[in-house]
Amino acid sequence: MLSAIRPNPAQLRTLDEEAMANIDRNQRPDDASPPMPDIYPRLAYDDEYAAVEYLGRVFQLREIRESRVEHGDTMMAWLRTGTGVIMVGRADQEVHRIGSPHSTGGTTVQMMVSVEDVDAHYSHAVCNGADVSMPIEDAAYGERRYEATDLEGHRWHFAEGFEHIRARGGAVAGAAFPKPEPSRVSSGTDTTREKP
Repeated sequence: MLSAIRPNPAQLRTLDEEAMANIDRNQRPDDASPPMPDIYPRLAYDDEYAAVEYLGRVFQLREIRESRVEHGDTMMAWLRTGTGVIMVGRADQEVHRIGSPHSTGGTTVQMMVSVEDVDAHYSHAVCNGADVSMPIEDAAYGERRYEATDLEGHRWHFAEGFEHIRARGGAVAGAAFPKPEPSRVSSGTDTTREKP
């Protein structure tokens, strides 16, 4: 159950500034994680602790533990996948004017995530209780993808490009989605067509 006690907005701003100061953009930690990106989303949750656990267990995001900031019953955390980062925090209409889709009745954003092996990622997510809103499929524009909704309603799109699938030895439903051929047009004249 969430506490009805709300921290002082000025304290939250100070905690946010302190947390950001702890993230050194130029130094790579021992695990060779990439530096923090210049822009990343903050996702609001009514229960940010449950969200961090769920996103790690189901979608395999890794928390940057040294960046976590806790204050009373609230917390801010940064999670990473590949070179991407998200921030997870308490829904806060008062200071940040952001809410959880669980409370607001819908989301206005979908997180687009590239993964190394979308088939394995999908299997893992399903086995761990993912709410799949689009089963895994090959898209005509050249990626295998699936979509899921997290525990509070944020939408997630996970994908891997056909080129990457082929490079790792995976199969792609090839005939339906052929690789484009290099252009054979020279000086505006198509040299591959037969003349009538």
